[in-house]
Amino acid sequence: MKLITLAVFTAVMISGSAFADSFGGGHGGGGGGGGPTLPQNSSNETVNIYQEGGNNGASVDQSGSKYADINISQKGLNNLASASQSTAYNSDINVSQVGFSNSSSTTQTGDNSTINVSQNNLYGWGAGNSANVNQTADSSLVNVTQNGSANWANVYQH
Repeated sequence: MKLITLAVFTAVMISGSAFADSFGGGHGGGGGGGGPTLPQNSSNETVNIYQEGGNNGASVDQSGSKYADINISQKGLNNLASASQSTAYNSDINVSQVGFSNSSSTTQTGDNSTINVSQNNLYGWGAGNSANVNQTADSSLVNVTQNGSANWANVYQH
């Protein structure tokens, strides 16, 4: 019973930290403190963050990640998603942002890995979104999809 209680408490604490704070500082002029940062260093790990509203931020750092996933889903305005996987192997970063003036920054080093970034709004179109992707890997893939106007994407793959 103690193991189940600890697992539930841990899940609530991690999920709660993703919802509890707004990012603020410098992005979209929002206020508040720093958003959640979740570092991980192992294999077969998955991080799922879902945020709804405005001026939210999420930051995830997985190092030495093999068969690991980062999934960030944000819905609203002026949200920031930052995801990093170093020494990744067969790992994925998935960022979905629905709304306007959202920003995504992803960095991945390793092989056989994928970065997917999707930015749009509820009606299929968004505006003023930006995506910055940096991938250093062999046999890897980057997909960036942006719908709408005044969007910006920078992909560096080597």
